[in-house]
Amino acid sequence: MSVKTKVLVVDDNEEGLFALEQMLQKHDFATVTASSGQEALKKIESENPDIVLLDVNMPGMDGYEVTRRVKEDAVLRYIPIILVTASDTLESLVQGFELGADDYVRRPFDSSELLARLSSATRKRRLYEELRHSNRLNSELQSRISDQVSFSNIIGGSQVMRELFSLISKIKDSDVSVLITGESGTGKELVASAVHYNSPRRNKPFVVQNCSAFNDNLLESELFGHVRGAFTGAVRDKQGLFEVADGGTFFLDELGEMSAALQVKLLRVLQDGTFTPVGATKAKKVDVRIIAATNRDLKQMVAAGTFREDLYYRLNVVNLKLPALRERRVDIPLLASFFLQKIADKSKQAPKHLSPDALRLLSDYDWPGNIRELQNEIERLALMAGGETEIGAALVASHIAQKSTGGPTQGKRLEGNLKDALENLEKNMILAALEQVDGNKSEAAKNLGISRSNLIAKVKAYGLS
Repeated sequence: MSVKTKVLVVDDNEEGLFALEQMLQKHDFATVTASSGQEALKKIESENPDIVLLDVNMPGMDGYEVTRRVKEDAVLRYIPIILVTASDTLESLVQGFELGADDYVRRPFDSSELLARLSSATRKRRLYEELRHSNRLNSELQSRISDQVSFSNIIGGSQVMRELFSLISKIKDSDVSVLITGESGTGKELVASAVHYNSPRRNKPFVVQNCSAFNDNLLESELFGHVRGAFTGAVRDKQGLFEVADGGTFFLDELGEMSAALQVKLLRVLQDGTFTPVGATKAKKVDVRIIAATNRDLKQMVAAGTFREDLYYRLNVVNLKLPALRERRVDIPLLASFFLQKIADKSKQAPKHLSPDALRLLSDYDWPGNIRELQNEIERLALMAGGETEIGAALVASHIAQKSTGGPTQGKRLEGNLKDALENLEKNMILAALEQVDGNKSEAAKNLGISRSNLIAKVKAYGLS
């Protein structure tokens, strides 16, 4: 059994409303009625009609206002609206269409004309539903893509970063201690922040302390606090950062710089949540999740006797190892684009973009300073580009261009077959471009500055498909 098309008929004239309802039911339409604009809006929301047959001239809220409100609604706008009007002026028709009406019919109208317009609106309704379904699928796809390349502002589409995002998702709701390792500039604090702000502790403090920022005595006071008179200059009690972080997360950066004496106190916090402020005799208890980070090899330090083995295992319940930027070059275009967008948002200007040659130089560089160094270079490039929207290779810092595998030939072997070398370079660039966009040939061709057909031909020639 086919489902009848449901039409909401809106007219403040009782006789006209009844006549329309009877005619539509005779032609196998299901009908719902409303006698005012306000009632029409309520019926549209509650009944979800397939079509609205809407009188324009009504007291209070007229048909134009109803149309405007419906078409501005993200859900209701997919319902076709046919305006019923006694006016045949161009201005009145234009006004309705500008507000989003899909069709109109003039009074007095011929029944065959009205039925034809309803039939057309029925087809449009099906198209609208297909569009809504397509938009929903597109939104879901964009969301999945976004999830694959970012996690709480951590950018990366490479396999190693997707694995990192997956691990963060698994541990974020627990209270286990986390040890983040990796070179300087790889984003350890950002990862710690992502763990905290995606955890049940997100509404509690996220406290950060760099263990190399103070000498041993000052760091102890910063972490655990002190009581008045504990040492010269301690004129009042001071709350330590562990107490500040109670209920939340404490991120200890550069943990490898912590002295043996402080390692003992930290171990106690991990074991039972207690600590004693400097100069105090009574212990305090806190509920704190600890995330630690270091760019040093703690295992080697344990072997050398400079880091406590029991503390290492207490902290290293889950290890998040952050890769160096040179180990995930495929993410460099994503990161560069992200930083350029941030600069544009701050300056309220259109974002700049890197030329293919500039992007190649950045992608080939080893980035010893990792993401922090890349961000600094992108900020410099955006400044040097001035009013230009494209950032060319000539603006890339000389030390980056010279050390890039795609840069000048200083220090490189110049012997060999030039044709083979060029083909090898082209093949590697194509592979890198395809990897950066997950195999999307149109996007890869655009980034390489060649046509899609040319790229397809090269992929086939190099046996890359």
